[in-house]
Amino acid sequence: MVVAMIATPLFAQGGDQRRVLANVVVLSLFGVGVLTTWAAHRLRAIAAAGAVIAATYFVELLGSTTGFPFGEYDYTGALTPQLAGIPVVVLFAWAGITLVVHGVFAGRLRRVWLQLPMMAAAITAWDVFLDPQMVGEGYWQWKTASVAFRGIPIVNYVGWFVTALLNSALVVGLCRPRREAASRFALTTYATLAALSTVGFVFFFDDVVVALVGAVTMGACVWCGYNLSRHTQSSAA
Repeated sequence: MVVAMIATPLFAQGGDQRRVLANVVVLSLFGVGVLTTWAAHRLRAIAAAGAVIAATYFVELLGSTTGFPFGEYDYTGALTPQLAGIPVVVLFAWAGITLVVHGVFAGRLRRVWLQLPMMAAAITAWDVFLDPQMVGEGYWQWKTASVAFRGIPIVNYVGWFVTALLNSALVVGLCRPRREAASRFALTTYATLAALSTVGFVFFFDDVVVALVGAVTMGACVWCGYNLSRHTQSSAA
């Protein structure tokens, strides 16, 4: 994942090489998510990944055809294969980030009603980087909106949060009983996504605003995960 993220700016925007590397990043992220969840929950990790893929497929299908809940957008034919116009890699991206974020917060919050919104916020924070970069690559396009961030409708982030909340509930519900083992590797992975995305937007994608907003939002989630980890360890001691 790290190698593919570093290599991406070395190739032309919208080119075949970047398309391949985008797939490598997503599938690597998915692999990290499944393996870190497998370590604590075994086959439940596969069930959780499948549930998120299925749920987000129907949400993406609804979104791309009706504009709800993300706003009006269309996928181009750049990312393949596709199911009814939905790129399969997008579904793996949803599953990967959800499982990684579950690893960040698993066992660190005893109350599910606190864990779920924190997971949803961390997942949505990633989209601050993801959407501007993917639109720039020509993988999908948005209809003009009156309230937007770098051309991305603000309602998209509301839709992401709601969808992430659903996905988080699926993963938390399926990965029970919880053997409360938050993954340092998952936290490291999430922090790496934040750091490399920030560097990418500052030095290669020429958008300091996205870099700053993304660094703050994802960085806040890294900080929360790290401090909750320290608190959990001290409580256990």
